[in-house]
Amino acid sequence: MRSAFSLSLLSLVSVALGLTLLPGCSLLEDNGTHLAYALERGASKLRASAQEEILVRYETLDGAAEPYYVEITPSGSSEGHWSSYLVVSGKTSGGTSYHNRFVFVPQRLYLQKDRGGPTEVILRKNADRIEVVGLR
Repeated sequence: MRSAFSLSLLSLVSVALGLTLLPGCSLLEDNGTHLAYALERGASKLRASAQEEILVRYETLDGAAEPYYVEITPSGSSEGHWSSYLVVSGKTSGGTSYHNRFVFVPQRLYLQKDRGGPTEVILRKNADRIEVVGLR
């Protein structure tokens, strides 16, 4: 027979794991994943609009005045899949390739924010895909 403590702990772990599987609801979200979610929302908005380009405003999870950098490697083709990787530094630094599902990155992008503050990511339509073309 399991103790009440074991069942409570198991329930807590199950809820935490369940939340990490929902996009945008991760207890373990880092700056890189946070940027990927922002790119996902921006790409969806651009795809549904008549616009050719939009700016996605991104702020880290660390606070407005915290320094950080953003680096996104170019999309290559690895067996038919895009293989870009993005990293955002800071107190909650992290990286991901999740953004490959909805954006293409034609060239390496890098931006350093020594004084923190928001980053603007430029998304542009190019035929049937959405490209990340700039950081500022």
